[in-house]
Amino acid sequence: SETGVSRTTRSDSGWMERPAGVPDTPLNPLHLKAMAARLRKKVHAQSVYFPNTSRSGSYASLDVEGLRGTLAEEEAEGGGAASEGRVGGNMAALGSIFFHPFTVLLLAFPLGILSDQRRWGATSTFWLNILALIPLAKILGDGTEELAAAIKNDTISGLLNATLGNAVEMIITVQTMRKGMLDVVKATLLGSILSNILLVLGTSFFLGGLIGSRENVGKHHVIYDEEYQARRCTPEKEQIFSSKSALVSMAMQLLACMTIALPTIFASASRSDHGYSGLVETKEERDALLLKVSRISAVIIMCSYVAFISFQLVTHKRMLSIDEGADSDEEEDEEEAGLSANASLVLMAVTTGLIAVSSEMLVGAIEEVVAHSHISASFIGIVLLPFAGNACEHASAIRFAIQDRPGLSIGIAVGSSTQIALFVVPFSVVMGWFLDKPMDLVFGMMNTTVMILSVLVALAIVIDGRSNWLKGFMLCTAYGFEAVLYWYANKI
Repeated sequence: SETGVSRTTRSDSGWMERPAGVPDTPLNPLHLKAMAARLRKKVHAQSVYFPNTSRSGSYASLDVEGLRGTLAEEEAEGGGAASEGRVGGNMAALGSIFFHPFTVLLLAFPLGILSDQRRWGATSTFWLNILALIPLAKILGDGTEELAAAIKNDTISGLLNATLGNAVEMIITVQTMRKGMLDVVKATLLGSILSNILLVLGTSFFLGGLIGSRENVGKHHVIYDEEYQARRCTPEKEQIFSSKSALVSMAMQLLACMTIALPTIFASASRSDHGYSGLVETKEERDALLLKVSRISAVIIMCSYVAFISFQLVTHKRMLSIDEGADSDEEEDEEEAGLSANASLVLMAVTTGLIAVSSEMLVGAIEEVVAHSHISASFIGIVLLPFAGNACEHASAIRFAIQDRPGLSIGIAVGSSTQIALFVVPFSVVMGWFLDKPMDLVFGMMNTTVMILSVLVALAIVIDGRSNWLKGFMLCTAYGFEAVLYWYANKI
């Protein structure tokens, strides 16, 4: 149906009007990565079946109907053999996963192993494994999306994306914790949150607000120029998105800030001018008490995350679907999964093993790199490790914004940071409990202040449901300022 025309649908209580643009299948923020996977496969298929078509255009310009017709003809010629079709589908899906410029960086993985085994130096081992993690993180994320699509269950798919969407951060966290570098663990978790809500969101808003569109008024943008002609750059552009789900995620971010701030303040308040207050007499007793408080708090935060997932997948699924419906086009209809569930599991298992090997070599080189270079451990955790683990996801969010799909961009950036704050952070505390490492929620006054102020700035930016290049520039400026701060953090 055309935009602006409402449709009717049958509900349990009778007939109700469905707002224009709302898809038949409920859409909520946890399904955004699956939508990104379908668009990725369409871009790959477009380049294969229609090589003369420019790949720099919008996703909306893809000849989806022509693609479906071509695929249908090939299936008809194939004799309908189920096993052959599945093998062909698996190969096509693998092609869409590996057909990416970042795949070239996989060469850094064997070089990183050689550097570690032949003692080329900690610096070479560190940087080679940083580069290797970029494509490996992308492949693991794509495998998760393919598995979620193969299961064909909205709730289970959402749970998979919610729990495994940040698997790289969890693997790096475990490897770093095993080495006893708890400060680097905390810096990496904080850096993942900051990079999403400041750098990725800011870059998306900045480029989305400057890159020109085909027309001056679209579903998700307005260019305030009556005589506008399509061009690469325009200064009068404003993108429009629904802020409801973004505000829900930002509210959960504020809750995460509180759960980090209160243990930090509790740790500071436990000291008096003349030693330790209350019944605590030694530093060891104080640390044991803080660790106990952090572990109990981590369980409470995980319960909040379960409630957050239930809100999006169960109790308010339809509300968020209606709210986010304008951010989905007809091209996001359900499609057959490219990879089978078994093939997806094999791909994820192999990639997880490679990430574990690479991250172990990377973490093993951090101390020597810090000792023999001007890079601080805080800067490695805040900037470098989050970038390596999320580079491809960041690129997807930025591309969606450039293609005038700000809702998808915000869903990826803000949704990912919320998952880290409410799931990966308490997960690290629980894993420290399991590994007998004193991982707590005391992030320090500086880290806590930076996180709270960053979340407040991001909240102020998204609250009105509109974005432009200036808002993006402000977010990028905030991230740049914090990066400079952590570059010199250990030199004071």
